[in-house]
Amino acid sequence: MISRFDTYDFIANLIPGLVFLWCVQKLTALFSWNFVLNFDSELIGVSILIAIGYVTGLLLQGVSQGFVEKHVLKRLWKGFPSDRWLLSDDKHFSSGYKKRLLELITEQFKVSTEPDIPNTCSPDCARELCLKKNHELFYLCYHKVGDSNQRPLIFNAQYGLFRCLLTMFAILAVASLGGLILAAAVWCNREKALSFGVWTSLFAISAIISYARCKKRGEDFAQSIFDLFIGNASNKSLTNEKPQNIR
Repeated sequence: MISRFDTYDFIANLIPGLVFLWCVQKLTALFSWNFVLNFDSELIGVSILIAIGYVTGLLLQGVSQGFVEKHVLKRLWKGFPSDRWLLSDDKHFSSGYKKRLLELITEQFKVSTEPDIPNTCSPDCARELCLKKNHELFYLCYHKVGDSNQRPLIFNAQYGLFRCLLTMFAILAVASLGGLILAAAVWCNREKALSFGVWTSLFAISAIISYARCKKRGEDFAQSIFDLFIGNASNKSLTNEKPQNIR
């Protein structure tokens, strides 16, 4: 049994879950609905709220990882940074850095860095095969680095947090936009329409900011893994090349 939350659990799951529940409470109040959770209750109520917030965060993480990451972010970025940067035509890394990185991967893991591409493969298919191969190479580097440095773990936790916040604020923006349309076109209530409009703007702006930070932290995570791998592998190579003292 896990005796405590780790950093990733707390940052990426509990906080978004609680914020989402609070925002839902505000929106349901505008719809004149009674939200079942009481944020002002005593210790037992707070404990239950934390548990529900954590479960809500897990569900948001499931949506953000299973749908938003795979079907939205990956398409927008044309591949994850860790995979895309190793493509021969990508300019993120200098040619020298990329060459050294691929040499060390081959040296450390005894694997080819070139994918097997059939002659009949289309350019899009060839690119997908290259990205898949690079994804495998990245995780070899990731597992080699392990827990030797906390930076990648922090970047990954923050990436998960902002990815979840992006999902959460996008859902809330759509819900508040629906409320805005109802208030303006159906209820003809200008006061509620204004309130929904303010919330829609706040959620939309928050989603844009979360997307930018999610992209940055994903890139920081990939960069830190490659940098640490090159540093560790280069030091190991230099150690192995030192001549033995003859006594």
